[in-house]
Amino acid sequence: MARHSARKREEARQFYLTGEVTSIAEIARRIGVKPHTVASWKRAEAWDALRLKIDRRAAEQLVEKLASERVSLNAQHFKLWSAVVARAFGTLQKGGLQAEDVRALEKMASVLEKAQRGQRLARGLSLDGQTEEQIRAEAAAETRALIDLFIQVVKEEIEDEDLRDRIARTLLERIPSPDDEEPEDSAA
Repeated sequence: MARHSARKREEARQFYLTGEVTSIAEIARRIGVKPHTVASWKRAEAWDALRLKIDRRAAEQLVEKLASERVSLNAQHFKLWSAVVARAFGTLQKGGLQAEDVRALEKMASVLEKAQRGQRLARGLSLDGQTEEQIRAEAAAETRALIDLFIQVVKEEIEDEDLRDRIARTLLERIPSPDDEEPEDSAA
């Protein structure tokens, strides 16, 4: 039985983890080894667990990027509206608003509103200007809902109660949740 090079093993792992090729047979065909060899590598190195970690980290990075973009965009919009308010205040201090001043401010406000909507829509953001905390809270709630759904399916589909509890406990222990202490409570 021939030993396969570390390069082939790494290439197979890369195909699987990047999602470029997920079929064991196709990976084996591409790198020139037997499917059972790739399957044994996959088991031995826990490629499925690695892929979950990679997918979870990518999702976290996406949420962080979106939250940062929203905060940055909100800061830009606040600065622009501050300029409009400062101009209106300056005009008021000079002795009142004239009709042409009001029209100029209305036009400026209209342009700002349209620009803000366009920027938010172009970036795939909501028009309501959610805060970073709201975005993070929504992402955490969605994650928790997925975990709850998974646990519910496990409870419904797995008859062995010990196995069911062990899966639920392990899942809850591995999901980072700073303000949720269920994993510790359920282990007791």
